[in-house]
Amino acid sequence: MGMLSFDVTCPYCLRENAVLEAFSEKLRGNNPDLIDVAFKCRSCQKAGIVVVDFKNQRAMPFKISQQGYNIVIPSDSNKYKILEVIPEIKAPSAPENTPERAAKFFIESKDDFQRDRYETCVMNCRKVIDISTKVLMGEDAKDEKLSQRISMLFAKGKITEDMKDWAHIVRIDSNGAVHSDEEFTKEEAEQILGFTEVFLMYSFTLPEMIKKRQEAKDSNQ
Repeated sequence: MGMLSFDVTCPYCLRENAVLEAFSEKLRGNNPDLIDVAFKCRSCQKAGIVVVDFKNQRAMPFKISQQGYNIVIPSDSNKYKILEVIPEIKAPSAPENTPERAAKFFIESKDDFQRDRYETCVMNCRKVIDISTKVLMGEDAKDEKLSQRISMLFAKGKITEDMKDWAHIVRIDSNGAVHSDEEFTKEEAEQILGFTEVFLMYSFTLPEMIKKRQEAKDSNQ
């Protein structure tokens, strides 16, 4: 028995070299050219659907694989075409109005988390908070360490007490980068990533929303 697989990034774990193995197929409605092929990722074990155009092909691909042939889609060796992957592969993004450099590292941290690189995820989250606190404090940041900057932001009313305490709990305010012997579990990295996203939304997204709402209100008066 052969195998039908898809040479695309897994929409769940985002592994580029993951094996997406088909296990079933069915015609899409009354369209004789389109089929829904169910697959399972061998890396994360999650399932999805690939919509395949098999127009001008002699048979549906999964059926052929069951006859002892190994088929990879897309491939130069066949004319099967992928029209859609369900769920859609979504590129990571940063909260609106996040400073450019902070947004860059935040997107990298989300990508690291999805690829199970938890230490790198945390390292990038700390870079995000480091950059963000310097933007928020301007000249007041000087050479203050990150932990002190977070305390100063709280004192200035820029962040809430809960956020200050949360930063301490998840170790986001520890000084310096991630050390080579510092390990993080998936749960710990997820908490730090969550804190970072909330910090960005509270510090940049929400103030801009309030500003625009106030400007709209003033213009209508």
